[in-house]
Amino acid sequence: MGFNIANAVYEHQRRHPDRLAISCEGQELSYGELAQRAGGVAGQLSRSPAWAINQGFRPRVGILASQSIDACTGLLGASWAGGTYIPISLKSPEERLLTILEQCQLAALICDNRGAGLLSEKVLAACPPLVLLPEPGLHASFADAKVAFQDLHAVPTPSPLTAPVQINAQDLAYIIFTSGTTGLPKGVMIPAGAIEHYVTVLTALLGLDADDRVLDVSELSFDFSVHNMLTTWQAGASLHILRANRIMNVVKFAAANRLTVWNSVPSLVGMLKQIKALQPAVLPDIRLTIMGAEPLPTTIVDLWQQAAPNSAILNLYGPTEVTISASSQLVTKPLAVTPQRNIMAIGTPHPGLEAAIMTADRRLASGDQPGELALSGPQLAAGYLNADDLTAARFPIIDGKRWYLTGDQAFCDAAGRYHHLGRLDNQVKILGHRVELEEIETHLRELSEAELVAAVVWPVTDGTVRGIVAFVAGSLIQAATILTGLRLRLPAYSIPSRIIHIEQMPVTPNGKQDRGALLRILESDVSKPA
Repeated sequence: MGFNIANAVYEHQRRHPDRLAISCEGQELSYGELAQRAGGVAGQLSRSPAWAINQGFRPRVGILASQSIDACTGLLGASWAGGTYIPISLKSPEERLLTILEQCQLAALICDNRGAGLLSEKVLAACPPLVLLPEPGLHASFADAKVAFQDLHAVPTPSPLTAPVQINAQDLAYIIFTSGTTGLPKGVMIPAGAIEHYVTVLTALLGLDADDRVLDVSELSFDFSVHNMLTTWQAGASLHILRANRIMNVVKFAAANRLTVWNSVPSLVGMLKQIKALQPAVLPDIRLTIMGAEPLPTTIVDLWQQAAPNSAILNLYGPTEVTISASSQLVTKPLAVTPQRNIMAIGTPHPGLEAAIMTADRRLASGDQPGELALSGPQLAAGYLNADDLTAARFPIIDGKRWYLTGDQAFCDAAGRYHHLGRLDNQVKILGHRVELEEIETHLRELSEAELVAAVVWPVTDGTVRGIVAFVAGSLIQAATILTGLRLRLPAYSIPSRIIHIEQMPVTPNGKQDRGALLRILESDVSKPA
């Protein structure tokens, strides 16, 4: 039996067409209106000459947009027509954007106004044959481009509305790009069967209903946005989007809109504390809080319980390669805390998934022995786009079963709960975004013309990474020049706050880069009197 991520919207528009589905910046659409728009986009895409299954994969549609009604309409329309949607971050510099376009072989690209602003001459040359824009006036700006431009909104919707195309479990629902160790972004391929399992499991776990009003502050290129959209629409509830440039007003936004479900990374709560936006009982209507994508410190739990006293808190853990989240831990008394780390346990695997602790030689660890956390089950990604060797390395077959090796160090306690102990490699999370320090270092070497470089996380407060500082040894290139180059290659959230030139890179007795010594340099700098 097939599946489509637009199924829930289609079904609710049949039964409850006037119920609110989505709200953003004063604009609201009912399920009936959202379905009409998405169905119209689906019709427009399916009539395109490029819309066909080519080279064994379904047509792919890039979404170059911020999280918005236009973006949601676009991705639903692409899915509705039986395609694979690919969110592309607006923070992508031109070089990264060109790399993604080259890898994806898109049939169409959907832009909002901000996305249209990234369509430089080089980007247009790499664009697919069809580009959908939200305003007819924008089309004139690209008169010389060799692509067909159409209006995202001025599309007749078939009547009666055609049901979404049901696609096979192994076909791709979406591809989402994350940081890569080689300096190139990695496209994680999520099959329809994986997201179907996730939505089914999380619907039962969260218990949302049609009266819930759900917060969404996640960018479209961050897979927590998929969780926000699909679990909300599965329940027939309403999604309330707050744009990233207004994130510091999120408490007022949630209170004014009487939101009942809060979704965010834990570090957002820490930032709200810093700007004194969290007061006791300021969010009495929140009944359920979902935290994910970062470790959840107990200090954040305490803060949130005071601000939203009527809310349950659910801690979700999971890499993009296992479809958004793979385990959960409900916050209850006494707290399930990871020893000596003051963060919440990541809990037990979702139904149907299996977790295991692997030793360095890929054998199951015994008892509570720490090791690499591995995950298996129906939520596993199909692998990485155009990267068979990397896919084989990260998704090995062990004892006849396919696993994903997370790169996270963990252990399982006597109660069967898993605890996160940090990364085994140089991957970090910054405001929920996954960042490979090795990717930054790859570009640092090229731009500084120095072989010895290092990127370290700094500062870290309450267990949450706040930024990155880079060190370069033996380079004559000025720090400002290196930073300018990084801004052209990396998303804003992964750019170091500063570049520090040093004469020699410190190493450990066994010859490895001594990151601890680099952190001590930063600590010493902070402790100096002004």
